[in-house]
Amino acid sequence: MRISSSFLTFFFVFFCAANADAGQTYTLEQAVQYAMKSNPSIESKVLLLEQAKMNIGVAQSYFWPRISLVTTSSRTKNYDPVPVYSSDSLSQRTWTKGLRGSLSLFAGFAHLNNLEKSKLNSDIAAANQQQAELELGCNVQLQFLQLLKQREDLKSAEESVVRIKKQLAASEAFVTQGMAPYLNVLQNQVELSKAQQNVIKVKNDIRNSEVQLNKYLNYDPNAQIKYVGNLKDYSNGISYSEESAIVAAIKSRPDLIVAQKSIEVAFKDMHISMSQFLPKVDATYDNMRFSVDYDDPHYDDYGRHYWSAGLNFSWEVFSGGETTFDTLAQRRKAQSLQKDFEEAISSARTEVIKSLLDMKAAKELIATSRVGVTAARESYAMANKRYMTSTGTITELLDAQLRLTQAEGDESQAFHDYQAARSRFFYYIGSKNPGLK
Repeated sequence: MRISSSFLTFFFVFFCAANADAGQTYTLEQAVQYAMKSNPSIESKVLLLEQAKMNIGVAQSYFWPRISLVTTSSRTKNYDPVPVYSSDSLSQRTWTKGLRGSLSLFAGFAHLNNLEKSKLNSDIAAANQQQAELELGCNVQLQFLQLLKQREDLKSAEESVVRIKKQLAASEAFVTQGMAPYLNVLQNQVELSKAQQNVIKVKNDIRNSEVQLNKYLNYDPNAQIKYVGNLKDYSNGISYSEESAIVAAIKSRPDLIVAQKSIEVAFKDMHISMSQFLPKVDATYDNMRFSVDYDDPHYDDYGRHYWSAGLNFSWEVFSGGETTFDTLAQRRKAQSLQKDFEEAISSARTEVIKSLLDMKAAKELIATSRVGVTAARESYAMANKRYMTSTGTITELLDAQLRLTQAEGDESQAFHDYQAARSRFFYYIGSKNPGLK
């Protein structure tokens, strides 16, 4: 059996690519930075920014002369002989060719406003790119933190399974020796089943988080990418007061920059519309050749080569109210955007304050949850000892085991909530912090 070389090449490339993906390892900071480079949504915003920059060149082109090549050709043929009063009534062929140039000297400031508008649109495109990067970075961070929290939950769930298995073995031994009722075995089996189900659910949640992170980083969903870290490894606290954070948000948030620039664009549109109230002046220049060929041989053909230059002046003094209404409409649009901007400023303040409150609450929860874990572990150890010495009940032991699992989950949830609040805080002030440092 022969295998084609093209198939072998394809298999080799596919195998190498798969193994290259499988060997990738990312910390939180590395994952965010890689997503910024490879995610298609960011590439789309980069292309839109390049388009906006090209549109500046389009707007600048109206300040330069327009030069075109001109040629015309026509044929005039009479159906019947007609009295000849002038050469224009004769059957003839005519053609014109040459060079034509024009330059807009004044267009009611429309060209200048269009240029300024295109520059503002370029600034908006750049801000939209920054906003997309901030959103993607925050999404990656939140999903990464969720994955780390789920791993902590899996560790706690697996430890719970181990504890319950030991309890089950002990209860079976007690039943065999006649020291405890068979009900103890059944209760442990029920709790073991619940704990094992929880392990399965958490593992599925972990895989879903990994698939979502693969999507953010533009990897195949089934690629075995390693995401490493620990919820307790990241920095604590921020260097902003509430007032300085609000100032930073108003100054740096890309969505606020977009809102502000959009107001300026709307006013430029209004000024462009107002330019229709003003006259327009164009300079023209023609360098042409003209020829007429008569069908009647009694008349001599003729042609000429000439140039002409002049100024064209036009002023539309009445347009049925179109310009007036369009100007008023653009003004209302600008005023509406101004109100939207004020609302966005208010929302930004609220989001910053809420994220600060979330951080404060999560930090307090971390402290209390640590105490709770220590107490729950001690409580479980005591209940287990009492059960093993037949001085405690199985209900007491199972309750202690459940409280320990819940306390461990509360601790990991508190660490997750704190770092998630920090991630959202940096997003709300428009600051990139890939590694949550």
